[in-house]
Amino acid sequence: MVSVWIPYPWFKCARQNCRIVNRGMRRSNCCLRAVTLTLAICLAHGCGHAPYPHLVSTNGIYPNPVSADRAYGDRVSALRQELANLDEIIDRDEAGRLAEAAIGYTMALANEYRVTRPPVFHNILVNMKVKDRGLCIHWTEDLLNKLKDLDLKSFRFHWAIAYPDRPLRLEHSSVVVTARGQPFEKGLVLDGWRHAGELHWVLVKEDTYPWQKSD
Repeated sequence: MVSVWIPYPWFKCARQNCRIVNRGMRRSNCCLRAVTLTLAICLAHGCGHAPYPHLVSTNGIYPNPVSADRAYGDRVSALRQELANLDEIIDRDEAGRLAEAAIGYTMALANEYRVTRPPVFHNILVNMKVKDRGLCIHWTEDLLNKLKDLDLKSFRFHWAIAYPDRPLRLEHSSVVVTARGQPFEKGLVLDGWRHAGELHWVLVKEDTYPWQKSD
């Protein structure tokens, strides 16, 4: 049997240090909450801005972002192809109109909401009443209405929801577009919230969120 000798003064000192650390952690947690609240307010006024200043609305009409955003055209082309791949019935002109509207209007909404990154932080500001809109349900509602107004014949649009009955997970909403007559599970997610105004798209079956149709 091997005995280990621990000097009593050292053991007493360790216990005292633990008590000090615990008190320090409690104080640190209080300070962290205060700093978080202060930072939220500061960011709301200092960092909340229009991330796409060239997209200034004139009587509700937004200019085409192509001339001001070099990556815009490539993103529209990529999304148009993804939309066309949903089904052979897809009209490619309609796929182009949808891609341009989805990407451009999501950028415009980022300006309207004066987004603060990351998106979860913006949620906090909305819940604190510092900002008016910018939760995932706002992105979904506004984008869904915009896309339905296009009156496209090749597509159907759905309100999708993830984790609606899971209290330990954050509920999330997004737009899902499907080809006409195709099931929801074969649709494409159009999520403006996830990257704070830079539209994210992914197939429903390939996303990390377990989407289900809400409408």
